[in-house]
Amino acid sequence: MPEDLTGIFKPEAKTIMKIFGDADSYYRIPDYQRPYSWNGEQIEQMWDDIYSAMEAEEESYFLGPAIFIEKKGYFEVVDGQQRLTTITILFCVLRDLHLQDDKKIINVIKSLVDQQYRLRLITQLHYQNQFEDQILDAVKFPDYEPSKKELKDNKFINTALIFKEKLSKLNSSQLSSFVSFLLNKVIMISIVCTKQHFAIKLFQVLNTRGLDLDNSDLIKSHLYGTLNKELDQQKFMTTWREIETLSKQIDESLENLFTFYEYYLLARNPKYSLFEELTATKDFKRDANKVIFSFKEFVGDFNEIWQMQSSLTYSFWYIPNQVFWKAILTTAKIEKFKEFEGLCKELRKMFYAYWIAGYTTSKIKQLSFNIIALLKKKKKLTEIKKEIDDKMTADYVVKRMSDNLYDDAYGEVWAKPLLALIEYNQTDGAKITYIETDRKLHVDHILPEKWGATNYWKNNWSQEKAALWLNKLGNLTLLSGKKNIAASNDSFPKKRGIYKGKGLDGTTAFLISQKIMRKKDWTETEIRDRHKWIIEQTEKLLDLKIKRISL
Repeated sequence: MPEDLTGIFKPEAKTIMKIFGDADSYYRIPDYQRPYSWNGEQIEQMWDDIYSAMEAEEESYFLGPAIFIEKKGYFEVVDGQQRLTTITILFCVLRDLHLQDDKKIINVIKSLVDQQYRLRLITQLHYQNQFEDQILDAVKFPDYEPSKKELKDNKFINTALIFKEKLSKLNSSQLSSFVSFLLNKVIMISIVCTKQHFAIKLFQVLNTRGLDLDNSDLIKSHLYGTLNKELDQQKFMTTWREIETLSKQIDESLENLFTFYEYYLLARNPKYSLFEELTATKDFKRDANKVIFSFKEFVGDFNEIWQMQSSLTYSFWYIPNQVFWKAILTTAKIEKFKEFEGLCKELRKMFYAYWIAGYTTSKIKQLSFNIIALLKKKKKLTEIKKEIDDKMTADYVVKRMSDNLYDDAYGEVWAKPLLALIEYNQTDGAKITYIETDRKLHVDHILPEKWGATNYWKNNWSQEKAALWLNKLGNLTLLSGKKNIAASNDSFPKKRGIYKGKGLDGTTAFLISQKIMRKKDWTETEIRDRHKWIIEQTEKLLDLKIKRISL
């Protein structure tokens, strides 16, 4: 090891006994760490790995590295908090339930967890109090079966219950062997650093393997590590928690929000990881509190978009890849782009045209970055429109889109969203309600798939004509309600009642479906006319001239 590093960090392989049993083994999880978050799957995996290693009589089991900063009287946990907390909970379950007959082992376990609380959670005072009250003092197992929500909200008790179940299946001999293996054969690499910035840098390198944290945690630790004054650190964490709260309200992960922010800052395709790209930008070289405040403003602008309620903005939520439109529109907000509605219309045209044309998102990836760059350069909508139109022309988007609109559309992922957009367009400015395109909403065949089972349809349709029109857009509409869907194979006169307004189970029909009830019969002529109408509606929505194809 180079001499200049020997005083900065000291790596040492330690058993769990030494990690928790050394005289100076007191640990604190600092303010910038996220709360304990391991779920059942992760707990089960750790248990299975350790127990399998014991059964296979392996010499040792490696639980991973743990990085600490040496403080006065304790070690600050930089990496490894999830594993250390989990092991502590396991010790407490063993202490309280399973080792009363083995005085030697129970005394060891008690010394590992009871002595002045070797592990303290400084993440938030609430979590430390909860950890002490429900785990360290005595495991408070509920006397009833907790709900899934209760277990999700209380990770400590969830972990304790899993260990209780696992341990209850072991006999006395197995239990003794397991505890001995856990204490003496399970090993962690303890890396004690004397300087905070080095500990965090080392942590970031190790976490490229995804040991405990995601990119947002790496970004947080990087920024936090540049702050030396306690007041600045507190200010940073206050802003960070405000962002966390907002991210939950808008149901968007911090990782996604940082990705949108990355696209805004770079305005190009990233070459490296999210963490590496962001921390290399000029913006991230500023004071950490200025950086996080700017990000908070960006998230606030995204929140404005998230709250918008119009047929135009609703149309974006159906698009398979959500990243690019969110990054573009948030960029427009933060850059105070004056032609915002016009931009939304151009983006709707671009995303839906490429989607219906059968292209993947990768086809418009660079185009999306170009639009972000144009917005940051304060270019006008006309230039953005030209950028989009030129790319669409080069990719023959309208031709491919036209072909697909005249081909069988049933089963295409864009069919249901397109019908929803056309439905929005029938409301004449009335208050728009977002249409959920989940499993409860079906694309219904007006001429049913099982048309041959009903005399009405057999008398009006031939096999050849039915095969041609069955899955075309002109024969498709939106339908919800279980009873309505169950009646979808009925004759047209009966189906007209469902399309008319109130269906069999009181579900109000869609306006595009209500138009169908005005027809006396459903023949090739009606489907052809409706197909033409859907094409016209699509042209109107996307401001495109679709090539007509004879059917």
